[in-house]
Amino acid sequence: MMKLSLLIFYKEYQTFLGELREKGMVHIHENTERSAEDTDLQAKLMLIKRAGEMITHMQSRNDVEQIEKVKADDEHLLEYLEGLYSRQEQIDQQLVGLEKDYAAYRPWGQFSREKIQKLEAAGWEFHFFSVAEQKFQPEWEATYDAVVISEMMGQKYFVTVTPAGMKVELEADPYIFPQATQDELKKQIKGLREESVKIGEELDAISQDAIARLKKYRLQITEMADKLKVEDAVQTFVDEKVIALEGWIPVEKEAEMRSFLETKDVYFEFTRPTPEDDVPVQLKNSAYSRLFEPVTKMFALPQYKELDLTPFLAPFFMLFFGMCMGDGGYGLIIWLVCFIIGRKASPAIKGYLVLGQYLGLMTVVVGLLTGSFFGIALDSVEWPWLAGVKSLFLTEANYGKYLGGYNPMMIIAVAVGIIQILYGMCLNAARLTKQFGFKYAVSTLGWVGAILLLGVLIGLPMLKVVIPEVLKYVLYVLLGLCALTIYFYNSPGKGVFTNFGSGLWGTYNMATGLLGDTLSYIRLFAIGLTGSILGGVFNTLAFQLTDGLPAVVKFIAVFLILIIGHSINFGLCMISSFVHPMRLTFVEFYKNAGFEGGGKQYEPFRKKVND
Repeated sequence: MMKLSLLIFYKEYQTFLGELREKGMVHIHENTERSAEDTDLQAKLMLIKRAGEMITHMQSRNDVEQIEKVKADDEHLLEYLEGLYSRQEQIDQQLVGLEKDYAAYRPWGQFSREKIQKLEAAGWEFHFFSVAEQKFQPEWEATYDAVVISEMMGQKYFVTVTPAGMKVELEADPYIFPQATQDELKKQIKGLREESVKIGEELDAISQDAIARLKKYRLQITEMADKLKVEDAVQTFVDEKVIALEGWIPVEKEAEMRSFLETKDVYFEFTRPTPEDDVPVQLKNSAYSRLFEPVTKMFALPQYKELDLTPFLAPFFMLFFGMCMGDGGYGLIIWLVCFIIGRKASPAIKGYLVLGQYLGLMTVVVGLLTGSFFGIALDSVEWPWLAGVKSLFLTEANYGKYLGGYNPMMIIAVAVGIIQILYGMCLNAARLTKQFGFKYAVSTLGWVGAILLLGVLIGLPMLKVVIPEVLKYVLYVLLGLCALTIYFYNSPGKGVFTNFGSGLWGTYNMATGLLGDTLSYIRLFAIGLTGSILGGVFNTLAFQLTDGLPAVVKFIAVFLILIIGHSINFGLCMISSFVHPMRLTFVEFYKNAGFEGGGKQYEPFRKKVND
């Protein structure tokens, strides 16, 4: 990025600002304090937020064949839609109270209040009670002419008929009816439900028109908000006749912007950013790595001075997804669905579908390596065409004897974890070198070397590999050099004792943190294994539970069990296969890579709505 400083004469300012927006290249430096106090800007930002929320609501509506226009102009569109949703919420709240009142009549069945009132006018009184079944006294029937109307959930509901003025004293709860009659409540409930359905049908019918108009409206408000942000960012000099602006522009666009500015009556200057500058970030990756930028943005953008970790996390994230999904059949479904939809998808979602194809293919590869296909353990089936490859699947039965009884996928998960952790530490060393100089990265590289050397010195003998004595001494010398950098060069420029103390503290953190980080990667094996086992369970249930049924009935039952069971398993696997790779990326990998984040997206001041 290059910093662009501008000085504009106040009479030329509005015209120049419009031309600058047309170019759409400069990210204007924002004055956050003034913007936060700008009530007009904050109102626009709230409108943008409300429009976005309404778009989300409308996108969840059912598609209908009959498409209608919204009965409101653009200025009042949002208020009109919010009014419809608000009315629906009011109806829902009213229905809760009315249905509760209506339920109060349920134990008593149908009765006429008018007839009761006539009897009361004739000198009789009616009292309604409820009491626990065991507390009902039969003598009430003789004394008060009590009549049991119904019994529900251990309660008896009864009414007493007594002459006017007679006291009715019972150890029972008096029953108080709502003011509205049962018929009135029923009519109100029916009317509100019909109104709610009518509103829902209207929202369904206008959803497509509303979404299109809301998106345009949101862009229009965003343009207004952008202009207000620019106005908040300006500084004035010479009795407010000279206006100063600062912004950022990608290096590759400097020449084009310089040619444009040279034709204008403005002063401009391009300078390189300083460490103190808050520089916006524009990610630049290859076509493959760009697919994983949504993963990066989900956590945080890197700061301008940091490395963009997207290309480094991409292959690991894809592998982690495949290991968690673990089933070749599920991977085939993911690839096929993304491929079919992606052929006619809009550019906005095409990248996500291409990413889905990569993730599906990796899942197919992992499933074929482990011998799992729609929950079928391929190494245990008696299919002649698999006889030659069954011994090659990465299963405990095939390789456990060489790995001390451990499942090979568990070993691979831990190994991949160690590789990513060390890879992250190397990236951290590159970051430190870029920001502060190589000497600040020496200690981190020392830890990488020490871990690798200890792995060789301890791991190879465990695998029955003999290390030659000469090579062993060379490795010890290298390990000693690594220790020197760890304990005496971890804080360049500081004293020996400070470095040594920091080295001891770093050793404690590394010993505890490295073990926990490495063990976290076992989840890749556990989640993949769980999905495969659960798929196999549904397969077993489908055929064992239907054994002995007639052929047609059995086919239908097996089909339903498999579809429902594998759909549940597929959904659970999909959630786990996104959540856990992201967790390993954002916690273990980012921590060891020294990722700080907090970067601000490069958003040039530009026109968003075509006239």
